[in-house]
Amino acid sequence: MPEPALDPDDDRTDRLRAITEKIIGLPTLPIVVTRLIDLVGNPKTSAGDLDHLISADQALSAKILKVANSAFYGFPRRIATVKLAIVVLGFEAVKNIGLSVALLDRFPEGEAHELFDRRQFWTHAIGCGAAARLLARRLRYRLEAEAFVAGILHDLGKLILIEYFQEKFLSAVRLARSENLYIARAEEMVLGVTHAEVGGWLAEKWNLPKQLVSVISRHHGPFPDPDGLDAAERPLDLTCIVHAADALCRSRGIGNSGDNRGPALHPYVARLFRKDQEMSDEALLDLLGDRLEEEIGRAEIFRSWSDNKGETETDNVDRDS
Repeated sequence: MPEPALDPDDDRTDRLRAITEKIIGLPTLPIVVTRLIDLVGNPKTSAGDLDHLISADQALSAKILKVANSAFYGFPRRIATVKLAIVVLGFEAVKNIGLSVALLDRFPEGEAHELFDRRQFWTHAIGCGAAARLLARRLRYRLEAEAFVAGILHDLGKLILIEYFQEKFLSAVRLARSENLYIARAEEMVLGVTHAEVGGWLAEKWNLPKQLVSVISRHHGPFPDPDGLDAAERPLDLTCIVHAADALCRSRGIGNSGDNRGPALHPYVARLFRKDQEMSDEALLDLLGDRLEEEIGRAEIFRSWSDNKGETETDNVDRDS
């Protein structure tokens, strides 16, 4: 499929629109996941409403139960029904499991490319999800499940670029590696926009929660001047958590998603996590990464069906009567 032509004189907004709106067959979320997001966002929704929706989809039901009964949650007793999973895990967690499943199904790992290995991309994405979940737990951020899915989704735009603008995206990858640039900088030079902007646009089209749209669009910044605010005025939001998770995975060499650069921890985010302690970025990332490998091991459940398409495990799916 020929790539849409881009007018070099377009401004940034027009260029982003040219990249995204001219894509034929722009990916959409499954209807059940779109409906799931809508239901969870409605304060009148009951567990029964979600159970009715999810249980009508055998494959999604099986995957939610598989995650619910995995080491990712570590419940001592088997969760046998979708309705019990909804009650035990909570609405937000079930929604985010469904969203993670949908993304892995829509963009499977597939074959490795010489310049962009999708398996390594997913290693990095799931690693970032696990790191964000770990950091959220330590910081007592109220929604660990949201942090996990935000980490998985943060590089969504790269999947669009490699699938629909492969030639230009691979040119950006070559430039990033030959000039030792961060991939976002190389994308900007080649395409005029970054994967963060493209991913944010798609997230808006999918009607994802505003918090997730913000993380996808802004995980590389901009962030405030670290010296411009005192400690009481420095907000620690989900974007900061995912930015730190990305830097943490880069520091540990967890997967690869386009360039060979090490961590790029923004000074503002570093100061938030240091909590006014004196230490280098390397020491901070080492401290934040304690037990990360264990967390990633638990998150591998999200990859377990990507190599086994067609397995629905329907014999394990029960439903409350």
